[in-house]
Amino acid sequence: MKNIIIKILVSIVLISGFTQCRNTNTDKSKNTTPLTTVTISQAFQHLLYIGLYVSQEKGFFAEEGLDVKIETAGGDAQAFSALTSGNTDFAQGDPAFVAIANEQGWGGKVVVMAVNRVAVWGITFDPTIQPFSDPTGFRGHTVATYPNPNTSYVVQKQLALKAGLEVGRDTKILEVEMGTELASLQNGRASIAQTIEPNVSTAELEGGKVVFSYPEAWGDFAFTGLMVSDQTIKERPEMVQKVVNAYEKALNYIHTDLEGTLLVAKKYLPHLKDEVIRTALRRLIDSGCIPQHTQINMDSWSSLLQTRIDVGDLKQMPTINLIDNTFAQNAKQ
Repeated sequence: MKNIIIKILVSIVLISGFTQCRNTNTDKSKNTTPLTTVTISQAFQHLLYIGLYVSQEKGFFAEEGLDVKIETAGGDAQAFSALTSGNTDFAQGDPAFVAIANEQGWGGKVVVMAVNRVAVWGITFDPTIQPFSDPTGFRGHTVATYPNPNTSYVVQKQLALKAGLEVGRDTKILEVEMGTELASLQNGRASIAQTIEPNVSTAELEGGKVVFSYPEAWGDFAFTGLMVSDQTIKERPEMVQKVVNAYEKALNYIHTDLEGTLLVAKKYLPHLKDEVIRTALRRLIDSGCIPQHTQINMDSWSSLLQTRIDVGDLKQMPTINLIDNTFAQNAKQ
């Protein structure tokens, strides 16, 4: 009887050891599973792209089994060119390029809405100009914008026309290169300048003030999106879903953890003061520029396309749907 008990105990020990060994091997197998490499070409490295950076730095891409490489192209056209040439899996920038390329025979979709408003504000250093919400307030002022056909210029012109102002007579538009808009105020060439964050918050620290909110005046607008080719969607839908899943998590994080988001922003924009980044992030979130979800708003998309038709970039509204919300809808579940 004693020998039987000993044999049973030995068997239990052996089985237990085998189970532990098997579990250990399984854990090792999980830990050594290779990540899927994905490349995303961004137009610029900019605070507006905070959703992309949070996806990366907070580990949301890694959670989805992705090893994401973020490359900076140096412009919207360059980022989109990398996509159409097959040199990147995704492009983040002006989503209008999907519609423009569609007219030329290229197939692709917008799968994430990264910035959902016209993320510019009217700044002045003139103490006599008071904040206004009605575009008629531009009467008598010269407004500095980025060069036509930039969205900045188009929006300014359209707002003036809708307010019954004749551009060139009732109000003027001064086209300046990006980065020189605030200088146009200081040298007296313009009385109000459109600019983006973090320039807005920087200008406020230097004595400037916001007198007009374009996000509030214009409403939903597809300002920045994540784009992918139809071929990639067809051949690698699981990978596309994982990227959108991570982005959805990032947008939720941004809207619930400002301090954590601030740390990510500081890593990508170390030259900015903490106060500037904090104020800029708060403004982008509160204004609705950074959306809560990845799903593309149809009104935002239509607003973007109409502006592109107005300036001649597009011949007409696309006859096919160029946004794919199925991934965003799945990510929200």
